Amino acid sequence: MLVLILIALSIVWFFTNREANSIADANLLINETQDPVFSPTSTATLTAADLLPKGQEIKASILMYHHIGPLPQGADDIRKGLTVSKTTFDSQMKKLKDGGYNVITLNELYSKIPTSVPEKTVVLTFDDGYEDNASEALPILQKYGFRGTFFIITSKVASADYMNEDQIKDLVKNGNEIGSHTVYHIGLDTVKGPTLDNEIKDSKTYLDKLLNQNTTSFCYPAGKFSDEAKADLLKDGYRIAVTTEASKGTFSTDNIYQVPRYRVNPGSTLSFLPVVGVEPTTKQ
Repeated sequence: MLVLILIALSIVWFFTNREANSIADANLLINETQDPVFSPTSTATLTAADLLPKGQEIKASILMYHHIGPLPQGADDIRKGLTVSKTTFDSQMKKLKDGGYNVITLNELYSKIPTSVPEKTVVLTFDDGYEDNASEALPILQKYGFRGTFFIITSKVASADYMNEDQIKDLVKNGNEIGSHTVYHIGLDTVKGPTLDNEIKDSKTYLDKLLNQNTTSFCYPAGKFSDEAKADLLKDGYRIAVTTEASKGTFSTDNIYQVPRYRVNPGSTLSFLPVVGVEPTTKQ
């Protein structure tokens, strides 16, 4: 009798164990055939590129500003070329408002790509973190209900002619985005290894801590970059990066780390902006 009981228990154990192993094998097969990016059980890290449709052309006009306001006495040609007066800047913002353009931040643009980027989308970007961005540009942006993306050179914060931490925080409180423009504003096409990585990573670390945010937008100093720089941006968690390459109003999702921009000159009328649909007619 004891022998029969042992035989019966062995048979039950065999079939139970075989069923469990079959289920485990099936689960393993399912996990192996799933795309690791989209598998809910995957430990693969999602990247900015993974979250975007491949090869999609995005229609968006990204404008590049530097100084806003009056020229200092004795300004050289470089400063003159980087400075848009308050009057001109105000008229440009009025044109955007009257023309029904959708003015959003760079991070908002990135977030809209997987679904739909609205027609006549414009992103206002400001390079370097100059003090007049807070004192002169911000009030005009608020006047028209606009927000911008401001790229900060973190080593310059609170130095002469640059915004301090409180001014940067105030921009964020008013709905603006703060992005990285490296630590020391050096050309990223000529540096490699730890020096390159520190320019990209340390500036993000500083801004993340200062603003309690995840900094996702980046601007290359003087538009200079390399494949290694783009790889470091991906590794350090940036979603999108802009250059100084001349824009034609579109960019591809395949080049999310080298997005072109329109350089706004002191006398620009923004005539390069695309006109879609019917614009309201206003007297200038």
